[in-house]
Amino acid sequence: MIGFLIAVVAGGLPFLLGTFGLGRSRIVLGVGGFVACGWLIALAAQRPAERDVIPLWFVSGLVVLLYAIWCGGLWLGSRLRRMRRVTPG
Repeated sequence: MIGFLIAVVAGGLPFLLGTFGLGRSRIVLGVGGFVACGWLIALAAQRPAERDVIPLWFVSGLVVLLYAIWCGGLWLGSRLRRMRRVTPG
């Protein structure tokens, strides 16, 4: 259940930012990339006894998937904002 909530937040937050134009796309993608890299470093720095529970490559793949959801949410939000603009003429 918590994984679903994390995915919804990872997709919904950049979607709202893109829809309302509250941040530049490069900054939103940069913040998402910074958080993803920080998350990977934190997971890799765990104690060696805890690493055998879940492989690091699997967790890294999940982090990359969440970043892809982040980028997709921003892309959909920016497309929605462009569609809502009224075309003159």
